[in-house]
Amino acid sequence: MQVLLKRLSEYYKDGKEINVFVIGTGFMGSSLVAQLNLIDGFKCNIIYNRTHKKAVETFLSCGVDKESIYTINNKEEYNSQGFFIPNDPYEFIDLDQIDVIVDATGSTYEGAKIAYAAIKAKKHLVSLNVECDVVVGPILSKMAKEAGVCYTGIAGDEPGSVKELFDFAEFLGFEVMAIGKGKNNPLDLSADNESVFEEAKAKGLSPYMLATFVDGSKTMEELTMMCNATGFKPDTIGAHGIKSDLNDLDQKLRIKSEGGLLNNYKVADFVFGIAPGVFIMVKAKHDLIDYEMRFLKIGQGPYYVLYRPFHLTSIEVPITIAQAFFYNTPTISPLSDKPFADTIAVAKVDLKAGDNLGRPGGKASYGTITTYEDSIKRNLLPYGFISTDTILVNDIKKGDFITYDDVIIPESTLYDLRKEMDGK
Repeated sequence: MQVLLKRLSEYYKDGKEINVFVIGTGFMGSSLVAQLNLIDGFKCNIIYNRTHKKAVETFLSCGVDKESIYTINNKEEYNSQGFFIPNDPYEFIDLDQIDVIVDATGSTYEGAKIAYAAIKAKKHLVSLNVECDVVVGPILSKMAKEAGVCYTGIAGDEPGSVKELFDFAEFLGFEVMAIGKGKNNPLDLSADNESVFEEAKAKGLSPYMLATFVDGSKTMEELTMMCNATGFKPDTIGAHGIKSDLNDLDQKLRIKSEGGLLNNYKVADFVFGIAPGVFIMVKAKHDLIDYEMRFLKIGQGPYYVLYRPFHLTSIEVPITIAQAFFYNTPTISPLSDKPFADTIAVAKVDLKAGDNLGRPGGKASYGTITTYEDSIKRNLLPYGFISTDTILVNDIKKGDFITYDDVIIPESTLYDLRKEMDGK
């Protein structure tokens, strides 16, 4: 962190700034825009939101005069002085003055288009879009490396925070045995945008977004992203959902033959009782290190939980942006060209042929985690493909997995990338 801060400070002292284009100014995107314009060394004077009024409100909330906000259609209208909202963001992704593109849309379909366009334009792509990453992240990461740019998830969200702990432990020579996060909400697989509407309204969130947290879909996607970045896998379909506090988590995370709940090590799971933190469980590779861990009261051994009690979501994203820009190094990105885990769609209710699958957080389906091998073998449908344009051709019973054979998926960049990644 000291190295990164020093580099950014020197860059600013030289009269330079990292120019960031934020696409999507919802809850986290708007906060990020405000923050970037408060930190010396960053500039964010171009943003986009599908609801134009929301983009305007984002700039106004940053203290920008309304007279300084311009809606633009071509690159010649952009300059470093005003604040700009393009009618078509894709016309500006390759703008010379832009250094980093941030996807804060939360849409799998738009996220794939944004990432593909950014990489083709040789721009660093910082993605808050876990939903997209778990569908096509490995192939986007591969494309970015080939283009000489950075494709990265963010510091501050649980997967990035886990990866930072993971890297910390590996650097110090520990063996990482398990990884995961605390779950903030009780798990209700039937939750939908209507059932959480009042809570969402009170929190200023989209009810569809909140429902993906409550029904577990977002947790499954976050675990999938962790797996794909580390090579770990889910221990069981849907993960265990362990109930524990920090005092005995190292006991619960042992394999069954050692008195724990797991079938295997090198797995990702979620825990009720430690939210909003993230964790990894490690084992020392030498008796002296093991003794020192016990001496430091980290635990009784031989396994030790390293716990971070917070993650600051979009507030930490400037760290990722600077790291991508200066060092072309991701905070978190897929480890391989193929996934290790997949978030796949399960019917929330009985579904009929001709139904559309609606939006994530809606009434039709939720996401759960399985291994990538299982997903491919059974032709399971990634949860990120559900949309109002994804149409069922077969009846599906509540609780059953939805397969590719059960649906017609709209043609899209997302679908094309997934087929290429899967070798179909």
